[in-house]
Order: sequence, then structure tokens, then C-alpha cells
Amino acid sequence: MNKSSIIILSFLLAIGITAQAQFNKPLQSARSRVNSNEARYNIGIEGGLTSTYWAHFGGTKTPYKAPFNFGITGGLIVERMLNGNTSIALEGLYAMRKTGVNYEVLNFPVAINENKDFYRQFDAEYQEVDIQVPLTRYLSNGTLRPFVYVAPRFSMPLSGKMVWQKKEILNYGTENQQYNENGVVIDTVEFNAQNTRQFNVGLVLGAGVLYKVNVGNYYLLLRLDASAHAAVINSFTSEEIHGESQNVVGAGYIDPYLLGWRVNTDATVKLTLMFPLKKQLQGACIRWGEYD
Repeated sequence: MNKSSIIILSFLLAIGITAQAQFNKPLQSARSRVNSNEARYNIGIEGGLTSTYWAHFGGTKTPYKAPFNFGITGGLIVERMLNGNTSIALEGLYAMRKTGVNYEVLNFPVAINENKDFYRQFDAEYQEVDIQVPLTRYLSNGTLRPFVYVAPRFSMPLSGKMVWQKKEILNYGTENQQYNENGVVIDTVEFNAQNTRQFNVGLVLGAGVLYKVNVGNYYLLLRLDASAHAAVINSFTSEEIHGESQNVVGAGYIDPYLLGWRVNTDATVKLTLMFPLKKQLQGACIRWGEYD
């Protein structure tokens, strides 16, 4: 069993235990008053779009461009209300990420009294599992509730590929490099421990709005939010920093021009459908999801 399967199964198990514990609680009498008609636990499914950006600091501060991109993300969330306006949750997301960098190296010395100009381009596509614990503050009560939240995140890339391209004047290149018809050097490598940090931690800040949809004696919650995330650990590996990775030279973009500190960031917009978990006894019959 691979590590992604273990993480997903563990998350689903945690959801099952939480839900079972909630439903195993004693039923409330129909004649007893409850403090709130809101469920204490909510479970939801979510999906949306995410845009990934790798920011570089240090090195020789080579100017670079990072094209805008989109990937999809989705997952599950279990929320526990701490009080009427505050909640804590466990959230697991699977994200398909894309990112890229391109820049120019001008007047690069290739021989005595000989300089040339180079164009380099890097593209990465990979899958990632994100586990985060949002602490949410709802700013009002009622049917429509704006909110803000903060969440620590643990991220782990699963698999993917990196494509390096290098275009040189007069088709200048090095041995064992392949050219296409336009004189561009192209190298493709898989994500591995030499060119990708195997895990990272970071912080998420987000805001959104929650909408309550009444359905007979039950209700659903629709949650729309936007968030930004930044990792706090340098995502360059030790091999890359010390020049021991095979991808530091050649067509690779990871060379002394950009080596320094690389911060993985992303912005995400997602929609969540949440199902409250609650039951009450009314009269002689059990009415599930009785709120209003």
C-alpha cells in the first residue's frame, strides 16, 4: 500500500469514528429544551480550483516569470463546533498541481572571450495530499454567515514530472542532450527525493461565507471560501543546494541563478457541501435531523 492510500484511509477512519461517536450519544427527550438547534458536528465533501506558485528568494536574484495556472482539488472535512461562533475541523485534500518558471541568462560565459544568451523554462505537474486543521470564526448568525479561518497544513507530494527546456543561440548544448526541431534542449525527469522535498508544513489563511439551506426537518450547509497558503520549509533539497543532484546542471532550471530559498505557495477557491450530524427524539417517534 502506497503512502497516499495510507493517508486517505486514515482520514476516512477518523471521519467514521467521529460520526459513530456522535450518533452513539443518548437521544434527547422531546420535552427537554436544547441550547441550540444547530448540530455540533458537520461532515462535508468539497472541491474547487487551485493555483500553485513557487517563489524563489536568495541566489543571484535572477528575474523570472511564473505563468498563471490552474489545477483541481477535492476532499473531505469534519467540523466540530466549539461554540455558536467558533469551530475546529480536520480537512484532507487531494490536489493536482501545476507550476512553471521561465527566465533568461544573458551574456553567459561559455569559453574564453565568448558569451551567449540562454532561455530556460521549467514546468512541473504533480499530485499532492494536504492535511490541515482550520480554526474558524463565524462573524454573524443567521442564514448567511461570513467567516475567517487559519489552519496549519501538512503537505506531501505523491508523484509527478518536471520538464526542463533550454534554448540556446546557434544550438549550443552539451553532451547527451536532445534537441527538437527548434533547437530546444528538453529534459524530462520524475519527482524524486533528489529534486523534491518529501514533505512540508505551512500556514493557510482564508475567508468565505456559509449558507444554510433548510430542507424540511433537516438542513444542509453550503460553504464557499478562498484561501492562500505558504510553506515554511525550503523546498529545495539538500542535493540540489550542494550541487549533488543530476538536475542542477544541464537543461535544468535549478542552478546557481535561482538556488537559495524556494517557497511553495498556492491559492484555492472551493465549494463545500456539509451535512450536519444530529438526532433527537420527538414524541413517540424518532425524527432524524429535527432542527426547526
